[in-house]
Amino acid sequence: MRYRAHGLLVDSDVPLPLPPGPPGPADLVLSLAEDREVPHERPPGERLAEIGRPNQTIFYTLARADGVVLRYPGLCDFVGDARFARVAVHPHPGADEGLLPVLIAGALLAMHLMLRAELVLHASAVQAGERAVAFVGRSGMGKSTLATVLSSRGYPLVSDDLLRVDTDLRVYPGATETRLRPGARSLAGGGGYETADGRLAHRPCDLVDGPLPLAACVIPQPSREVTEVSTRRLRPVEALVRLSSYPRVLGWTDPATMSAAFQALGALVERVPVLEATIPWGPPFGAGIDRLVDEAACHAG
Repeated sequence: MRYRAHGLLVDSDVPLPLPPGPPGPADLVLSLAEDREVPHERPPGERLAEIGRPNQTIFYTLARADGVVLRYPGLCDFVGDARFARVAVHPHPGADEGLLPVLIAGALLAMHLMLRAELVLHASAVQAGERAVAFVGRSGMGKSTLATVLSSRGYPLVSDDLLRVDTDLRVYPGATETRLRPGARSLAGGGGYETADGRLAHRPCDLVDGPLPLAACVIPQPSREVTEVSTRRLRPVEALVRLSSYPRVLGWTDPATMSAAFQALGALVERVPVLEATIPWGPPFGAGIDRLVDEAACHAG
């Protein structure tokens, strides 16, 4: 199956929630390989990223030796070449393979892009006019919720949860669906499907089919204490600190990659407005959400 996402052509034996792609040389090839035991030990090599659990076991680890291995113990090994561009997918026997599309379309693609020195934001984005507005933040801050609400109000979806920004400050279409937490399921209007990680996947009617200039980044701050949307534009230094605190890949330790990402973020905040937006807790959401997008786009001039 051929996909085009985040400016990449992707061939995958695993069906993915990504836009279909045209013919041409693939940037990333994912081949479903034989099941094999995926242990809790780290793979050999230099550790690039790792997240542990409270019980001291590993949730995932990314290591580089002759190639690159992304390991989810008890679930899957993703074994790639030195560029992490040709990847064999080895499920653990008996593991829930429904999690593979979630991991590939999220963490694996983010890691692949970061190893290519691309800037990756933990963001969902919609189209506003001829540009895009991105909602940036950690999990649970309402990125997917806002993207779902706005896409239902005529703002086409650019991507959910993962957003690539190139050196010309353009963003690229990615996921073809938003993934909602249980508390926001009413936004799907009874549609969508349950994902293996307990989210509700919802596909909007309108999707963006090409790169767009990034008009603004919005950091949502849901609050039960307010009834109106309010915004505050951050100065570049504050914006850099805030955006740096919301990495798409947690636990990254590779100095070269971290340095490249920090420099790219520094260039972004000098040229793209970054707003903090206090938003009434929802759903439901009022018309102020629409005005937030238009206001953010206007900050770009």
